[in-house]
This record gives sequence, structure tokens and C-alpha cells, in this order.
Amino acid sequence: MKLASFRAHNGEVRIGLKMGEKLADLTAGFEKYLVEEKGVLHQSAIEAASTRMPTSMLALIEREEEGQADLKEAGVYLDKVAKGGEAIFAPSGARITYGLGEVKLLKPMPELRRCFNIGVNYPVFQKMMGVDGPEENKTCMFMVTPESTIGPEDIIQWPQSAEEVCAELELGVIIGRTAKRISQADALDYVFGYTIVNDVTGMDIIAKGMGTGREGLPGAYYITRAKTFDTFQPVGPYIALKDEIPEPQNVSGELRVNGEPKTKGNTKDMRCSVRRLIEYLSEDITFYPGDLISSGGMGTEDFMPHGFVKPGDVVEAELDGIGVLKNYVR
Repeated sequence: MKLASFRAHNGEVRIGLKMGEKLADLTAGFEKYLVEEKGVLHQSAIEAASTRMPTSMLALIEREEEGQADLKEAGVYLDKVAKGGEAIFAPSGARITYGLGEVKLLKPMPELRRCFNIGVNYPVFQKMMGVDGPEENKTCMFMVTPESTIGPEDIIQWPQSAEEVCAELELGVIIGRTAKRISQADALDYVFGYTIVNDVTGMDIIAKGMGTGREGLPGAYYITRAKTFDTFQPVGPYIALKDEIPEPQNVSGELRVNGEPKTKGNTKDMRCSVRRLIEYLSEDITFYPGDLISSGGMGTEDFMPHGFVKPGDVVEAELDGIGVLKNYVR
């Protein structure tokens, strides 16, 4: 399954299940399922659907195992009843299916909790930047504010305090359960799904303060500033649940600027796998549903991790199994 948050015709934010070139409103669809498959009375079905299949992605994720069970039932039912081209409706009259061109896709989780961004997680990144990498089987991490995130088709605002700006293609991992000190063996049990992250950076700001080798200070402080500008972390357009990507260490991707490939890579080249990232970070940090791990900028010897942009550019970040995240630089 692939999920999206979208703004419906009445202005409300809803969760949509991607079905080809359509989105199915999960709350309205679950209402129809309860009435037609379970025999629940209309009013009771409306109330139950709003609780069991909420319109908030974070609220759905916070339902953990029960929410995922309801999500699976809704998906099976909608796949059966929403295959045709015509829109279908819930018993209450709420519209269930929309064409993708009819709605505005938002960042998949508008109420994103915390963003853990991973640095130097591909060997080519270390070579390009000329810095010593983290110790073996460990990584570095910095935080990005949720307020810095934007969604598909949104504008990346050109900053006043930077002159060189680049985009990075990253696999985003969305945590689905509260936990601490998670083992690698169990790590994927705590994942809700995967998304695309475009980690945008004011590169010349980092260059002003970056030390050499392991003498990184005051570079770390410059990294925080360069990474947390408004709009500098596009996310989306979908969350691919674990059934879509059973193995996160074999996801290929490409970042394009004005249609020209600037970055290519595969998650198999990560220094620390998704499983290891979850284990390592959770040693002393409690994860909560709705946390996002952005697993580091991918690249190869031929396609380095940074795609530089300028005002007027169109940036497309694509990952297999998830989709294409498009944004505009203005």
C-alpha cells in the first residue's frame, strides 16, 4: 500500500490510499466497509470510522498494530469496490475516490514529530567532502525541525544567507511504534513505512565553518543552520508501507534537476543499514510513532550525492517503490 495526505474539495485534510491514478479516502472508505461488510448502522459507522481510520496520518500511525490491521482490511475492501472509473461514495454521502489531478497532495504526515537526518552514510559522500567518516558501524546525526519540511509540488525558497544550494536524495524511514533499545533483528518491526526525503543544504554556509578530519567544530553548528532553513526538507509524495518495500537495502533512486540526472544510487551502499540506524539511534533515544529517519544522501562515483540548484529549477527526487517527489526552487 501507498498512502498520501491530501486536501479534499471541502478543504479538509484526509488520508488517501493510492490506487493507480486515483486516491481513495480511507475514512470514508472504512465507513462504507463497516456498513456493507459488517452490517454496522450508518451513524455508528461514521463514528467508528473517524476513530479507527482517522483523517490524521499521525493519529493513524499512533494506533500502531490495531491501526495497521484496520488499514489492511480497508485496503482489501477498497481494492474490490473502487476499481472502476467512476467516483464512489460512502453511505453518508462522503466521496471516497478522487483522481490524482483533482486534489492537492500534502507532505504525507503534516504532523511530523521529529526528523533525524543521517550524515555521511554512503562512502562516496565521505570521499566527496574530504572528511573522515564516523567509526565503523556508527554514524552521525543531526536534527531538522518539522517546520522545515514541505510536501510535493511545494516551493523550495531560495535563502538570503546562502549562495550555493544543493539537493540530496534520501530514503526516509517512518517509525510506527514506541520503543527504545531496538535490536537489528527486530528493527523493521518498528517501521510504519518509507518515503522520499530531499535534504536541501546551503553548502557555502557549511564550507565556511567545516574543519578538517575529525576537527569538525565549529562546522557542526554551521550544518544545523544550513539544513534547517524554511522549506529545505521536502518529503513525500507517499508513504510506502512495508508490504511495498520488504527489503529497504535494495532501493534504487535518481535525483533530477530540470530533467537531467544529477544523482543516482542504491540503498545497498549504505555504511549503516536501516536496521542498524534504528538500533544505533534507539540505544539512548526513545522512538515514537511519526518520527522520521532520513538515512543519508545516496550517490555513486559517477553520480555524486549533491545536485546543485538555482532559482527557477525543477527538482525531482525518485525512489523505486515510492514515487517521484517534485519541487520548485523560487
